[in-house]
Amino acid sequence: MNRKPGSRSRRILGMTGKQLGMLAILAVLLLLVVLATLFFALDFFDGSLVPGLPIEPSTRTSGEVIGTPSPTAPGHQTSLSASNVPSWQGTETPGAVSTVHTSTPATQIATPSQTLTPPADICAMLDLRFLSATSNIAAWRLQNDSGVALTITRIEIDWPKSNDAIFNAFLDGKVIWSDEDLTPPTIMTTWIGDPEDRSVGRLSRVEFFFGTLAAPGGYDLYLWFENGCEISAAN
Repeated sequence: MNRKPGSRSRRILGMTGKQLGMLAILAVLLLLVVLATLFFALDFFDGSLVPGLPIEPSTRTSGEVIGTPSPTAPGHQTSLSASNVPSWQGTETPGAVSTVHTSTPATQIATPSQTLTPPADICAMLDLRFLSATSNIAAWRLQNDSGVALTITRIEIDWPKSNDAIFNAFLDGKVIWSDEDLTPPTIMTTWIGDPEDRSVGRLSRVEFFFGTLAAPGGYDLYLWFENGCEISAAN
């Protein structure tokens, strides 16, 4: 039986149009499978998705490199800005966090130096004043405000010739010098009694015994002490 010319199916490469359509669909499906496989393989072998290793968030700040301290330099921290970091790529172990050691500089507190108060002038704290002339005795008041007991080592007194002679010197009622001098002035350096008898505390009384009535004026009295101080009074 003869077919009509219009009913004959066209063939390309020995395949009909229907077969070519099915082949195209299979090719597209195969391409999708290949793309999906590649995408899954890339994600599967990415360093952040290695099976069996926990994923931890990164503690680094963008642009900062933290060096691990070497054993010879404990407490040293290295921080480089992104502009000074050379361009390199390294392999890091996921989940490993570098230990950062910080050293706190020692704070030095300046201690103010102690100011020493210079000792007061002891000599300026001595005062000698004439008190009175009663009978054969002329008396002076000796005041010591230094707080330190001072010992008399020398006495020099110029007295009126009308007093005739000088025989004794007293400190707080104790005889510290005894002799006879008929001509003024009189210098006393040889003592009677112990050195404590010539020690001046807070307030003392110095007296001299003459051969006749003591004149009310005309005296120059000088006292020297073991520390080098000298004091005088004129009347």
